[in-house]
Amino acid sequence: MNAVASFLYHLGIDSPRKWHPLLSVYYLTYACDFRCPHCSDGVGKPYYRLRSPTLSGSRVLDLLRIIRRHSEYLVITGGEPLQHPDFREVMEGLGRLNFRGVILTTNGVALDSLLPAVAPVVTELVVSLQTLDSERADAWYGLGMGTHRRVLANLEQAARHPGRKFEIVISSVVTPENIGDLYGVYHFAKQRGFRLAVCPQLVGVKAHASLAGSPAYRQFYDFLIAEKKRGGRVQGTVDYLEYMRDLRQFACRPFTMLVVSPVGEVFYPCLELGNFAGNLFNEPDLHRLRQAGCACFGPQPKCGTQCHSACALGFSRFFENPASVLHEAALWTRARFRSAL
Repeated sequence: MNAVASFLYHLGIDSPRKWHPLLSVYYLTYACDFRCPHCSDGVGKPYYRLRSPTLSGSRVLDLLRIIRRHSEYLVITGGEPLQHPDFREVMEGLGRLNFRGVILTTNGVALDSLLPAVAPVVTELVVSLQTLDSERADAWYGLGMGTHRRVLANLEQAARHPGRKFEIVISSVVTPENIGDLYGVYHFAKQRGFRLAVCPQLVGVKAHASLAGSPAYRQFYDFLIAEKKRGGRVQGTVDYLEYMRDLRQFACRPFTMLVVSPVGEVFYPCLELGNFAGNLFNEPDLHRLRQAGCACFGPQPKCGTQCHSACALGFSRFFENPASVLHEAALWTRARFRSAL
């Protein structure tokens, strides 16, 4: 099923016995040398502490061929995906699988040497950046002095890459400690034509307790909303940003996504709950996997707590308020018109 048909399916049907993802997310490896204090899975464990084997490059491509049957858009993430020992081989083979869009998330520290492998394949390069203060960033990364400056230099190199076709997105996590720094990150992105994507720090599945009700947190999102309305390149619709600002409850739609572990295990119904419906190598039929997951763990729960992540909230609002997409298109058209003047 292509992306348009999947969208219409989720808008009008969404059978509990079927699984038609709009997007697939593959954790290439959980390995990461960074020690960012906000790093956390659904139970609060940093990804670098998660234990999973990594597949060889050829086996990764076998898995991605299965994933390609189910969705046209792919996110390669981690951990730090560039640390996979066969990363170049994966990128080379990925180009032959004809995904309509490939998003790569990275901390950016090894990007310089691997940029030639990334550039022909990736449509969106997402680089994590929480501050422009190198001393603070280096303390968070835990790799010593100069790490942050290398990330910034690699971002500039990526922006100047000959014949660049990929969009660069700066991904920032709002923590109680860095709210003031993120205004500078936004202007850094704006000056270079990058898009900014911002989400609150999650502790387990909930936003950090210090963010809820924080005037500084709310003011920062008000700033982003105002910039968005002026045509700023901020990820998400105004409706989405308002939900992030207010940390409002939303109707989650986890089956709009397929989330896969490094070895092919399929999360059911979502990454945050940590259950596996089965392995794509053993059962490549997603409909059967959803039914197996339901038999083992029950139907999709109605969560009392919310994980305000980009995908979870983004897809929720996409379907609950389709008109917001029209508003987004109007803002984009107005911004393009102004830039042309």
